Amino acid sequence: MYKPKLPDDSVNIQKESFLLQSVKLFFSLAILAFLSYMVLTFVLHIVIDNLSPKYEKKLVQFISFDMEIGEIKSDEYLDEITEKISKCANLAYDIKTYIIDQDTPNAYALPGGSIYITTEMLKELQNQNELVAILGHEMGHFKNRDHLKTLGSSVLFSLISLSLGDGYGKILDTTLNLSKIRYSQSAELKSDMFALDVMDCSYGSVSDASSLFSRLDKGDEMSSFLETHPPFNKRIKKMQDYIILKNYDTTKEPIPFKKEFN
Repeated sequence: MYKPKLPDDSVNIQKESFLLQSVKLFFSLAILAFLSYMVLTFVLHIVIDNLSPKYEKKLVQFISFDMEIGEIKSDEYLDEITEKISKCANLAYDIKTYIIDQDTPNAYALPGGSIYITTEMLKELQNQNELVAILGHEMGHFKNRDHLKTLGSSVLFSLISLSLGDGYGKILDTTLNLSKIRYSQSAELKSDMFALDVMDCSYGSVSDASSLFSRLDKGDEMSSFLETHPPFNKRIKKMQDYIILKNYDTTKEPIPFKKEFN
């Protein structure tokens, strides 16, 4: 006959240590957060890619971009070049290029169709071809709607991080941020190819399209893993391969500047 008995004290003893359980929980949440972010980002990018130019124009009106970029000024020569290559870029809205007083060579494409190029970058450029390569690259970000995709991804990133709570959210920020960095590097390479298309369409040549990268290349490839831009040598190689694939001309002499940039 069956005789019931009370369970012994071992039923209240954890078979796994608290540390091991915490590690398992952390990695489970990390994987869930990462997969959720990637799936939602994929859907978001599909929606943005299929957004009509009409609604894109309306959407960018609600986007503000707050950053300290120094003194801003326009330039007729830059306006002339921007207008010429914009026709080949075939964008949904007009593009305007501004000069900003900064001592770092850089250029930015901001929501609403504004390109900002630093005074230090203009000093680095040696001819008009290099300038067109930079402007064409920034127009590539508009063409691929990277500004909208980056903004949307950042919103998803914040929502997922907040949903996990302060503790896990802060820990998992790094996990999610790595996927954002890799997407950003992919977007940069895509914009490089777009710049080549714009150069060929505008001038029938892509001479000196990557010469600026060659001068700026310091050979620090390892650090690029945590950077938003790929290493220069990788960008140069991708551009060279694309030039061969498209059979673009590289024999024409670069066009000199019509003015001095100080």
